[in-house]
Amino acid sequence: MNATKRKFNALLQGIGAKPIPQSPSIEAQNDTSNSPLNRPSTPNSSSLPDNSLTPNKEMPSGSVPSTPSDLLKRRRVGVLESTPGNEKPGGTIISNVVLKKWAPNGSAVSPAKGTKTEAPKYCPGDRNELIRRLGTFQELTEWTPKPDKVNEIEWAKRGWVCHGKERVSCTLCHKELVVKMNKREVDGKEVQIMVGSDIEEGLVKRFVELIIDAHQEDCLWRRRGCDDTLLRLSLTSPPTALASLRQRYDELCARQYFLPYLFNLRLPANLDLQAAKSQLAPNFFSDPPPPSTNPSAPNDVALALALTGWQGLTNPRVGAVPNSATCATCLRRLGLWMFKSKEVDEETKQILVPAPMDYLDPVREHRFFCPWRNAAVQHNPGAKKVDNKTAWEILAQTIKNNSYLRAQAEKSNQRSFFHRSSASVPTTPVKGGHARDGRSPMLGSDDEEDMSARDAKDKERWTRLRKVKNLFDTKNGIKLRRSLSRPATATSRPATAHSRQGSVPPETEGENK
Repeated sequence: MNATKRKFNALLQGIGAKPIPQSPSIEAQNDTSNSPLNRPSTPNSSSLPDNSLTPNKEMPSGSVPSTPSDLLKRRRVGVLESTPGNEKPGGTIISNVVLKKWAPNGSAVSPAKGTKTEAPKYCPGDRNELIRRLGTFQELTEWTPKPDKVNEIEWAKRGWVCHGKERVSCTLCHKELVVKMNKREVDGKEVQIMVGSDIEEGLVKRFVELIIDAHQEDCLWRRRGCDDTLLRLSLTSPPTALASLRQRYDELCARQYFLPYLFNLRLPANLDLQAAKSQLAPNFFSDPPPPSTNPSAPNDVALALALTGWQGLTNPRVGAVPNSATCATCLRRLGLWMFKSKEVDEETKQILVPAPMDYLDPVREHRFFCPWRNAAVQHNPGAKKVDNKTAWEILAQTIKNNSYLRAQAEKSNQRSFFHRSSASVPTTPVKGGHARDGRSPMLGSDDEEDMSARDAKDKERWTRLRKVKNLFDTKNGIKLRRSLSRPATATSRPATAHSRQGSVPPETEGENK
């Protein structure tokens, strides 16, 4: 048992220790017979110094070995030089072993507390990962707006995330790059400077190249990035689109006291809110049952914001933020209190104290690359560019189409082929196929009128077709049809097996005789 402990202690002490060079004579003296691992075990043998080389003298506690052989043996046994902090009463020496995590390049890494180390991912077709990378650019203190060619969506499509002030980092190869356009650090503070248009264009062109070239040579983001249509929303399926609309509506209704008034909104000209509300299903606001926070009557402001892609803001640490809204695609945040008038006359609906912002344009507040605002991002590759529509326009069209199909389905359910308005019991059939009242046994008076009208239309249609046919008839064509329609004569009749061509019929042959 003690031998096993000594071996384990020797392994721990040998971690990271460099071997001490020894002369051949000293190595020859280190015989296995003199090794402390093969000696009889004694109590506290691992904590006592080895005195085999000095039999007549005792080595005092804490003394330093004089030969390399002593150092090697003391390291193998597990005894190190005593330090003031390691000495314990009774002469036992304790050695502290520090284990470190080493990076691939050989430098020690000590991860900070509370940080999560995620494995690098290469996922150019994952929309959720693209949204997550975009979320790192939403803090204005870390990332300021850039020109369109080097904005945050272009960096996120190539695997970059915001990793500090005006600094981007690759999620796969971990290369970092500072992106500064017209700012300079003066006395420890960043100051915006004026640069010429040609200088700015040169910087933009250079950063456009660095979006790809700044990756390492073997980085996969260097070869291929995310597709431009990855942010496009699927809104053509009515069940999915209406379920998402109801979820956004419920989240906004939970913030009804912070929502602006309807006259504080500036909706697009082609968005008819009342028409869209009437085209929704009658049970849209009641199935599934709404939360207790929803008002009894439909909230027009919450419905308008939900139609344009807004929903309630939820912080992962704090929870639901009652006075804010957000977009799940572009991650834009709205402070609803900034667009609500502070004081309004309830009778005349006049604004007494205006809001900090004049009005709220729910479409314009989205970021420029958001499909709720940008029709080119929402463009379907299989459709024409002329038919480009934003996401809220497609959602409104989906609601309209679903309303039309629902109305047609209701009409088809109410209408039946065997529906009779005059009587519910069929009449008794009589000889001749007609009932006693002169009607068909399976048809009512309305059906007879429909059939007579249909027959009249058919006769009129056939008359027109004959007239058109006569216009294309010629004399030769008429003669040809007449010749084909005449019955065949005896001379033109083909010969059969019992007759010969040119022979006289049997009747005439008998008469001649």
